[in-house]
Amino acid sequence: MKLYLLVALFGAAGSSLRYFLFNITPKIYYSHFPIGTITVNLLGSFFIGLVISLFDKGLVGENLRVAIIIGLLGGFTTFSTFSMDLYNLINKPLYLQAISYLLISVIGGLIFFIVGQKFANFI
Repeated sequence: MKLYLLVALFGAAGSSLRYFLFNITPKIYYSHFPIGTITVNLLGSFFIGLVISLFDKGLVGENLRVAIIIGLLGGFTTFSTFSMDLYNLINKPLYLQAISYLLISVIGGLIFFIVGQKFANFI
């Protein structure tokens, strides 16, 4: 139960950090391109790679790994987990599964987004 609370607290911190960066990034660099989202997703991918490597070296314990990856980075961005899963498939090497995962996630995500919008029109 303690780990669940830790994940929840780290998740709240990650969500707050995402909101902060999402709002401040366009003020630093204005563009119609979604720079805030790109910044958050790339930073999340960097940090999940860092934490996984530190965990593999024994420098981060299991509870802290879960709190950071699932909590902090899960609240910050799910793109970081997507990047890790895709990397793991490529590294195994399960190339067909990696390509399928990539296409289903990106194209499927877009399709589900559009379907969600269309569904909202009926409500």
